[in-house]
Amino acid sequence: MYWLTYFYEESVYINLGTWLSLGDMQMNYGLLLDSLSMTVMVPVGMVTLAVLFYAMDYMRHDPNRNRFYVMLSVFAMFMTVLVVSENYLMMFIGWEFVGVMSYLLMSFWNTRMAAMKSALSAMLLNRMGDTLFVICLAFMLNLFHAVDFYTIELLTPHTDTFMLNLLAMMLLMAATAKSAQLGLHGWLLSAMEGPTPVSALLHAATMVCSGVFVLVRSSFMLEYTPSMLLTMLWLSGFTTLMSGLMAVVTNDMKRVMALSTMSQLAMMMLAMGSSAYDLAMYHLYCHAFFKALLFMSAGSIIHSFMSETQDMRKYGGLIEYLPFSYTSMVVASLSLMAMPGLTGYYSKDIIMESLYGTYTVSGYIMYYIATASATLTAMYSIRVLYLTFYNNPRSNKYTYNFMHESNHMIVPMFILAIYSIFLGYNRDNVMFHLNLGLPHTNTFIETEFTIPFFFKWLPMILGMSLSLTLMYIYEYLYKMNKSNVYNYFNQRMYYDQLLNNLIIRSVLNFGGRLNTYTDNGLTKVLGSTGISRFLIHIPIILIMNLLFLFL
Repeated sequence: MYWLTYFYEESVYINLGTWLSLGDMQMNYGLLLDSLSMTVMVPVGMVTLAVLFYAMDYMRHDPNRNRFYVMLSVFAMFMTVLVVSENYLMMFIGWEFVGVMSYLLMSFWNTRMAAMKSALSAMLLNRMGDTLFVICLAFMLNLFHAVDFYTIELLTPHTDTFMLNLLAMMLLMAATAKSAQLGLHGWLLSAMEGPTPVSALLHAATMVCSGVFVLVRSSFMLEYTPSMLLTMLWLSGFTTLMSGLMAVVTNDMKRVMALSTMSQLAMMMLAMGSSAYDLAMYHLYCHAFFKALLFMSAGSIIHSFMSETQDMRKYGGLIEYLPFSYTSMVVASLSLMAMPGLTGYYSKDIIMESLYGTYTVSGYIMYYIATASATLTAMYSIRVLYLTFYNNPRSNKYTYNFMHESNHMIVPMFILAIYSIFLGYNRDNVMFHLNLGLPHTNTFIETEFTIPFFFKWLPMILGMSLSLTLMYIYEYLYKMNKSNVYNYFNQRMYYDQLLNNLIIRSVLNFGGRLNTYTDNGLTKVLGSTGISRFLIHIPIILIMNLLFLFL
């Protein structure tokens, strides 16, 4: 199937049956294998396979490991349903089950309060996006009497602009929740409480990318709603900058990587905001491999540490003990930093250049924001490497005696490292095939031949110089003076506190009042309890009245 769609551009449609046929409305269980779904299936399949192989050793001593493998496999199945779906309904089935599986996998160690709280947080914040997705489906049925992509694509040019903006806004909000953009990003950091294979698969490679995938699938709609594209551009610009600033002062290793995922997803959104859907998909394609490798390297370090701490300040000097994990992390970090010659460079730099290449005010501003974000990426990547491997050992000797590499984990990490180095060389091939299924913007061709030379090199010059300066500061000049700015970003912009105090607490109070006055009040009086009491008391009332009459 892959070769058929990849080389002959022949889309394959498979109808598995009809769920609902009502008048002119027909909702099928359909699969669509076209160039877009097949391109996304490559990283989903490869990374899932690597993570399952990795988890066999990582979870070897866990008493419930079989349940874990089953849950990972079910997740992979529904992720496939989401990617190869032929209509929005099938996509929603995959979307919803992926959310449920992420809840189960995050709360896998369910005796830990932190794991249960983080899983619940993820579930509830995603629920908000899901609600808007359902309303969007209802609007689609009302407007188009269809949910399949081809019908909606044909009818979109003839649809009212206000309604299209409404649909695009709902899809954007759903993607914001699932892909952890600013405003609904709180769950991604707490999700790091789960086992590392879960973080590598869900929060780096596949699940968080589903929001981006849905928006690319809806590109025909977004192209008719330029105001939504502009909203997406600015939202993702602020997301990528804020996540970079938070990551630079975060001390939890996996949280730094989660913020880096958030930043890269915002890069994909930036590409879509400037109508370069092919670049967004290509970055998704490449990002999955080096980010999964980064998480696996982190997992290898955490796994070999006796206390299994994730705080980088307790590491140091691990280069002698974990040489393979060090090599993997360097490869993944350099790829993430977009060093020329590695995978990340080919997918990430072209997005930043294309922002400049749009030659619009928003494009210019976003180019500088994306460059700042890329510089921050280089800084926190070097910071992780320094604190973990180059710094003086920070833990006790007993812990270091038990440091070891796992022979089993090395295999998937090695495969992903090869992909992280060489995958970028295939760029033009992937681009060419993706262009056939997406709007023909081809902005990267214009960018390639018109952008000034300086703007191509700016992200790398800034990233390299500032990250090397950071190394020098850490090694020779470091004195810890915590400022208010440090505290502001270290506490993640006080987002969780604001969310709790302004929204969650008032909603809980409102829910409590509803429960008191509606569920246990009005509905009991007018509902079954009230009616049964009324029927019981009617004869007594009648008897009392008759007695009064006779007396």
